Amino acid sequence: MSNWREQKIMTPFARFTDRLIWLSEHPVFGVMAIALVAFGTRFWNIDGTADIVFDEVYYPKFAQNYLRGETLFDAHPPLAKYIIALGIQFLGYAPLGYRWMTALAGSLLPLITYEFVWQLSDRRSWAWLTGWFIVMDGLLLVESRFGLINIYILLFGMLSQLCMVLALKRSRQRWFWTIITGLMLGASISVKWTGLAYIIGLVAIAGYAWSRYRQTLNAAQIVIGLIIVPIAFYFVQWIPHLMINPERDIWELHRQIIGFHQNLGVGKTEPIHPYCSPWWSWVLLIRPIAYFFETRPNSMVEFVHAMGNPLLYWLSAIALLICLGLLLGKLIVSRLRFPPRLLAKLGINLITHPKFSTNLLRHVHPLVVLLTEIYTQWRSLFWFILYAIASFAAHWLPWSLSRRCIFLYHYMPASVFAFAALALIVSQLWQSSMANVRAIGSGIFATVAIAFLFWLPIYIGLPISSGYLPMLMWLRSWI
Repeated sequence: MSNWREQKIMTPFARFTDRLIWLSEHPVFGVMAIALVAFGTRFWNIDGTADIVFDEVYYPKFAQNYLRGETLFDAHPPLAKYIIALGIQFLGYAPLGYRWMTALAGSLLPLITYEFVWQLSDRRSWAWLTGWFIVMDGLLLVESRFGLINIYILLFGMLSQLCMVLALKRSRQRWFWTIITGLMLGASISVKWTGLAYIIGLVAIAGYAWSRYRQTLNAAQIVIGLIIVPIAFYFVQWIPHLMINPERDIWELHRQIIGFHQNLGVGKTEPIHPYCSPWWSWVLLIRPIAYFFETRPNSMVEFVHAMGNPLLYWLSAIALLICLGLLLGKLIVSRLRFPPRLLAKLGINLITHPKFSTNLLRHVHPLVVLLTEIYTQWRSLFWFILYAIASFAAHWLPWSLSRRCIFLYHYMPASVFAFAALALIVSQLWQSSMANVRAIGSGIFATVAIAFLFWLPIYIGLPISSGYLPMLMWLRSWI
């Protein structure tokens, strides 16, 4: 039975685990490390990959149209193009000019998400791991390095979640933070309408605050801050666009946008784009998107692949299933009116009975101990898991109703909550009293980090050998 007991001798991996846990609990060093890697990977050589990559054929041009007062039709609200235009205004119409604001947004996203998770849960390890998983995702990295708009949905959406927590925690400043929440929600919707899904997260946060602390917004704050302010922001941000394009009023413009999305690819026997992918495939990372490919001398290639970190995606999918199982288990236990702690205690008593198999004990006992430790914190864990699952579903499941051509990058808002679910599980493993269990958590973190470094060349467009490229393409559908 000594195999499952915590060993007194510190192995190198145990020391690695302790250092990771220490970093997660010391924000000055831990957050600085996140910021350093986030800004470094997103800003490094951002003007070194072609002048136009993927949808940069549209958005920087639209931004330039706004600066010049030239008419345009865009199938999305204009806010993100205004921001890109601001970058062009400072640094000119060149790759650096129309990419640096997006790189800034992508660099801030993990830091904002860290602060949100920390303010929500008071769990620094969960916040730190979530921030790191966002930094080490390939798709979020690629989308942050070009003049594209999807990263702004996440930036403003996660800011709305953070501001909602602050509104509920700071009663003396509640009106202020509620208004800012509404502005950030309106800003996310003003990038793409899919930002509406962040409303589900706001509701879950409100439910947690009421259940745990009896904190809530009053009716006026809800109506003004969370309904009127986002709607007002959304319509006001259209004013510059309408001034440049006076031939359509706001309602006709929206009818045309809706028609564009409804009819995109409908009635065609073949996909209108080679990288279209069904919504259910995103979790498994079946079909990434090639953003740029160019051959170089000496059998070298420069390849930018909008592909998530494969091991991060697959581990996050498992984490979502575990979290869903925990929620269903809670429901079943509640229906049976059986106290969870008593259930776990009975499990430990059963497996430590003298007649229980010693070999089986080595494998089962750590799991039961871990489940017992989870149940002791179940009241808060329930809401955190519910928040992650509900937010993930809100951003992912509506795409099952879409008839148009859709892409992996539509999964980006949902992926953040999948990463948060994985981070929550790893942080829970780190809190275990058993060294072996803590080591499992560190192994997951190390696996994600190694995968990030392995695929980094095709995230940031480093020249690589054409013979090495097939080693990175594990699935045929990735090509």
